[in-house]
Order: sequence, then structure tokens, then C-alpha cells
Amino acid sequence: MSLNPDTLLKLDTAFLEDGIRSTHFFNGRLLSSEDLRQEQEAHHAALQQLGRMQGEGISSGLHVTAELGASSVDNPIVTVEPGLATNRLGQVLELSRRVRVSLLGGSGGDTPASSTSGHGDFRVCSRPESVYVAGTGVYLLVLAPAEGTEGKALVSGLGNTNAPCNAKRRVEGVRFRLLRVDVNALELKDTSYLRNRLAHHCFGTTDPKLQAALAHPFGVIPEQYGLLDAHRPLRLTDCDVPLALIHWEDTSGIRFVDVHSVRRRPTRRMEPGRWDAHVGERRASEAEALFLQFQEHLESLAQRVTADQVRAVDHFVYLPPSGVLPLRSGLTQGFDSLRFFKGLTVRGPMFIEGARLAPLLHQARSFPPLALHRPEHELIWLYHVRENLQAPSGPGQSQPYLVFVSGHVPYQGDARFDVARWSFSHYALDVPAPGERTEG
Repeated sequence: MSLNPDTLLKLDTAFLEDGIRSTHFFNGRLLSSEDLRQEQEAHHAALQQLGRMQGEGISSGLHVTAELGASSVDNPIVTVEPGLATNRLGQVLELSRRVRVSLLGGSGGDTPASSTSGHGDFRVCSRPESVYVAGTGVYLLVLAPAEGTEGKALVSGLGNTNAPCNAKRRVEGVRFRLLRVDVNALELKDTSYLRNRLAHHCFGTTDPKLQAALAHPFGVIPEQYGLLDAHRPLRLTDCDVPLALIHWEDTSGIRFVDVHSVRRRPTRRMEPGRWDAHVGERRASEAEALFLQFQEHLESLAQRVTADQVRAVDHFVYLPPSGVLPLRSGLTQGFDSLRFFKGLTVRGPMFIEGARLAPLLHQARSFPPLALHRPEHELIWLYHVRENLQAPSGPGQSQPYLVFVSGHVPYQGDARFDVARWSFSHYALDVPAPGERTEG
């Protein structure tokens, strides 16, 4: 029967309309290949239900890097580590070994030498063609499922000839696709801020629909937001798992590989609800990725430029609501906090116990990013962790660091003389005079 809005379904009445259909076995039944294939399809459908319950995203591994010396302008190559992921359809994708992926193109067929061309029995996902690196731009590397057949099986009644249906095994694997990302031409030219802007386009920080949800939560529900959603479903399909954003320039090759702007932990998809933009699981996983993306960007920045000369306002339009800044100390390379926060409204640094660090970083995830183009609207708390300051520093020893937190997060530097040393505590908050800044 077909269920329509007027259909009345009584209690304790089985509804089988959309159930998984498998082969019913009993002694004496004649079985055909279609019967066995239906059993396989039922097994796959049940596994995909479990996959959708877990949520889409990367469970482990699949980190993408552009190794120094492994790539060139003429031959761009990235390295992908082994790992496990689930796409939106609930299909589990596993890369079992470390591979190098050429971004120039491919044959479009099966890559293992032992595989025959063609597909296996199950073709849930179509095979949209990739674009390959051709011209300055931003590209999205994704992982998608692949199917093929292998070997030849003996066929009864056909003289064991090569029949088109006698593949011995069906093989499930993965393949990589590269998609061009739509980026504003002016933003693409402004390479100083491009990586940071792209990340926050993906997080939805710059999406007017999310801002509207803050101002008027009872208005239109933002069912989709962010840069990735803008490319669904025509380019980015439900079969794909995003791995990394890649910026390519004709003259210099790969400029950066940004993983956490698009990488997400497994996140259950919920039906669009009025409060998902505020408390939904997607927002929680994006908040986690926002912190990790900044730390990744910071590490990359320190490798390209002199870290102690970096100012945040020269490279970032947005900062996460919390971050950890490695500091220069003696022979230890790192950032200069006075220079990094120059031009921003900061308070501190104050001292906190190490026991407060993890709860502080977790609490800060619930707050919005810091908009550095509006410094008059933002305040930043700075904290030293006592245990880190007391630890020996130097080559091979502890790296000194500073924790910054959005001013919207409750102040954490109150003195706690029962658990903290007096010399690392504050008995009063030194509030600067109006208009005065403690740094910068």
C-alpha cells in the first residue's frame, strides 16, 4: 500500500512499505543469481543504516599533506594517510595504505592491475568526472566509493567460455575526486587572508543565513549554509567525503593544503530544525574543527615566515574563540605575543592552573569566532598556564605557550589560593583605564 497524508495506520499494524527486502530461504527452493544478489543488497542496506546512525565524517586517519619535494608545478601530488570514513549515504570507505595522489588527472578506470574494467553489482553512487588542476584556484579533494570486478569464475552450461557475467569477485574500494571551488576573484588574489577566509566560509561564519538565525531564530530555518553546502549536490555529492582544500597557483604550484576547514568528525545528519544552527551536532563538530584548523594554520605559518614577526591582523580575518599560541623563548622558535596581538584589545596575561585549560577550551567552543576586522567590538583574554611556565624550556624541552580566549567567555583568572601558588595568582583584576590596551 502507499501511505498518503490521509492514510490511517493502526497501532500494532506492521508497516513494511520501506523495509529492507531480503531473500527468504527454505529447503527445496530454487535459487537464482538475482536471489543471491538481493541478499547481498539487503546486507549492504542494513550496513548503510548503521553508517547513517553513526553519521557522516572521518573516523580516523585520511590526513592530506603536500610533502616537501614530492610535488612540483608540473606534477602536483599530495599524500593521503590510511583511514576510515563514512559518507552521507552511510557507506563506509576505507583507505588501507598510504598513497600518493596526482592532481593532474587519471584514466577514470580501475587502478589495480588485477581488476577488470567495469562495475560490481552495486552502483549506489554515480561517477561524476573530476576536474584536474588547471589554473590558479581552490580545489576540494574528496574520497568516494569505487567498485569493480576481479578474475573469472567457471560457468556451468556455457562451456566455461568468457561470458560477460562470470566475474569471480566483486571488489569494493575508494577513489579520489578533485572539485573546483567557487571563490570570489578578489579574495583569490588576496593570498594573505585567503586560507583564513576560506575556512570561515566553510564553517558558515560569513553566511548571512546563520547571522539571520541569530537575529531572528523564529524566521526562515537555515537548512544549508557554508561553502560546502553551496556546492551540493551538483558537484559535491552524498557519496563524497571531503578531505582537504588545496590552493594552487600556476606559477608556484600548491600554496597550501588545509585539512580541517572541510574535515569533520562523524556527525549525524538531523532534519533541519529551528535550533540546529545554535545547538545542533553539526555546529559542535564545526566548533571543534575551527579550533583545529587555526592550530594547523598557525603551524604552517610558522614554517613559512619568521614566527616572531607575525601579527594576527596581517593573516587572519577571524580567530577562533580560543587558541594556543606557541611562544618564542631563548633558542625555542615561536611567536611574540606582543607583536601577534598588536592592534587588538587584550587583557592579561593572567595565570591559570593546568586543570582549567581543557574545560576552558571546551567552554570556548560554544562562542562565536573573533572578528578582527571589528577590533572595537572584541576583547581577548590572555592566560599563562602555571605548569607550563614552571617547566624547563629550551631545545628538546617544554615549549612555552599562551592561551587566548574570546572576551565573551567568563573570566578564568580569579585567584584560588587553596590550589594555586601565590606567586602565580592574581588577587585583583587590573582593569586598564578606558581606551587603554595592555598590549599593542
